[in-house]
Amino acid sequence: MKKSVGIVSVFLFVLIFVSRSEAVSIDSLRIAVRNLPDDTTKAKELANLSYKYIKYQIDSSLYFATEALKLSKKLNYNYGYAYALKQKGLAHKYLAEYDSALYCYTKSLEYFDNLGIDSERASLLNRLGNLYKRDGLFDQSLESFLSALSISELLKDSTMISAIYNNLGILYLNIGNHNKALEYHMLNLNLKRKLKSEESIPIILMNIGNVYREKGSYEQAIEFYNQALVHLEYSDYKYDRLLLVHNMGTLYEENNKFKEALEFYNKALSLEKEMNDKEMQVFSLQGIGNVLIKSGNFNEGIKYLENSYALANLIGDIRKQHALSSDLYKEYEKQGDFKKGFVFLKRYVQIEDSIFNLEGKKQITELEQKYEAEKRNQQIAFLEKEQSIQKLELSKREIEAKQKSFQRNVLIIAIIVVLVLTFYFARENKKRKRINNLLIKQNKKITEQRTEIVNQNNELIESNKTKDRLFQIIAHDLRSPLVSMDSITQLIPYWVEEQDYESLKKLSKTLELSVKNVLSLIDNLLNWALNQQGNFPYKPENLRLKENILETIEVYRPIAEIKNIDLKFIFTKDVLVFADRNMLFTVMRNLLNNAVKFTPEKGEIIVGIDCNQQFAKVWVKDSGIGIPKEKREMVFELANGQGKGTKGETGKGLGLFFCKEFVSMNNGDIFIESGMQKGTTITFTLPLFNVVEN
Repeated sequence: MKKSVGIVSVFLFVLIFVSRSEAVSIDSLRIAVRNLPDDTTKAKELANLSYKYIKYQIDSSLYFATEALKLSKKLNYNYGYAYALKQKGLAHKYLAEYDSALYCYTKSLEYFDNLGIDSERASLLNRLGNLYKRDGLFDQSLESFLSALSISELLKDSTMISAIYNNLGILYLNIGNHNKALEYHMLNLNLKRKLKSEESIPIILMNIGNVYREKGSYEQAIEFYNQALVHLEYSDYKYDRLLLVHNMGTLYEENNKFKEALEFYNKALSLEKEMNDKEMQVFSLQGIGNVLIKSGNFNEGIKYLENSYALANLIGDIRKQHALSSDLYKEYEKQGDFKKGFVFLKRYVQIEDSIFNLEGKKQITELEQKYEAEKRNQQIAFLEKEQSIQKLELSKREIEAKQKSFQRNVLIIAIIVVLVLTFYFARENKKRKRINNLLIKQNKKITEQRTEIVNQNNELIESNKTKDRLFQIIAHDLRSPLVSMDSITQLIPYWVEEQDYESLKKLSKTLELSVKNVLSLIDNLLNWALNQQGNFPYKPENLRLKENILETIEVYRPIAEIKNIDLKFIFTKDVLVFADRNMLFTVMRNLLNNAVKFTPEKGEIIVGIDCNQQFAKVWVKDSGIGIPKEKREMVFELANGQGKGTKGETGKGLGLFFCKEFVSMNNGDIFIESGMQKGTTITFTLPLFNVVEN
């Protein structure tokens, strides 16, 4: 059984330092604030009211923070807007809406940076450190905490220094640096005793107990926990007492003292329900379930684990669902209930894929954002040139208008003074020529600028198409090796259960080879993408055809073995070809991928090399399901689509399109022969090196 959940850290330690001596109750204060006029005082008091509700009615806290935001925005009150954002972020955090909390804290910090209010900056950096710590971003968390500590020490703010000491102790505990964790918690304890701040001491004692527990010093951990419990037994700090009770349950469970563990877990669950803290309820339900199962009461224990999983699903805690689905699968498997065990195993694998995809999507999103920024800059440049053209056209119209006015005046003067008219016309004729020359030059300049804009627009369109194709290639080429790795990892639990260590050893070697090949593939694709500057790079070189094709075959051999496909490579002799290495790899990967995908189990795939006086010929022949006649002529088109493989494998039908493009770019050709249930043979040619040289 998986070990019970670890230490529940104190995320809201900073809240215990605010003054609790209020002249009126919260409800009375709410009525008083409602009657205030809509000014900056009301905006700030609404935010304060949000803070006062945070431990009692979180929905009300979020409501008052939102009202404070609206009023501050209406009044253009920057301090009030920043302060309300800070309190709204805290409400989102208590509701486990961590992305919203991170957004509010970050925006609030930007405002307070501009306002130059250091005390608020330190407070927000401390809160951001806690959020980063929760997401496992320990470097960013440590940076935020140390920045907050530096500001607080300059301000000599002992309250904030204490809060940061506490959070640094918890962070170092998460990292596994127990000595550093104890150092900061002891600094905090000494500071609080110096300040005679008794209300904070129980939390510090509990955190010191947490560190000793992680170190395996259980007697010292119990000693500090009991000291903390004495301080909190009759206090109003429900959340602090909850954390301590839960941690004591965890400690007793780890020491196999199940009776005491159940007692403390049930106390914690009762407090969590009273406080409507669903995130903590997940931990307590899991703890009770684990203890009951360890005690031999499987039926009751499994109910608690399933309730914990359902609650984690309700609040959207995907990492907790991941851990619980693994526990449930293993427990059902131990009891021989493979049907229920398979349900949770399937969910575990789905969540595992989801967590992996989130990281990949994040990287793709960053690339897309960079691309969009570049696109916007080009559009801005385009608009600026359009405006320049409009100004030139306006200048032209003004000149023409002046000309007409001048000619009209000349005619009037001509009627009055004939002699002067002759002299005047001669001079004005020269002036008109100068103006006409200027207009001709301006018209030529306008035409040139228009041509330049059209060319830039065409380049932008082509650049966008190229980038889109590059993203499609990366997604398409990475998928098949990863499917192979996924299939191999699914076999590991089976061989572990069968205790077939020889098969496991073979699988590990196969998995290692697959990982290395995938890493090599990623390096090639990334290098390709980094060298890409508006067109696909074409860098032909002298290549040994056998060596390069064999390297690609080894990437797909594990995939073929999963379907029991016999993958052969035959050749009469090795030859030198003149081609782009990356393009050759991409062509071979796509052809082998399609062959494996559409070849049934125990089928056969043959890769061969032949040549004539001018070209090397490479062919990939499979015993697969073949291609219908009506689709055969469209297989090399971009929008051909693609059917499912013999095992339901999917694809976007991009592979053969890129094969044809890359073979053509290397001065070769590609052909296909296929019949339904007769297999498919795809052949492509590349120029021999000596032919190109001659």
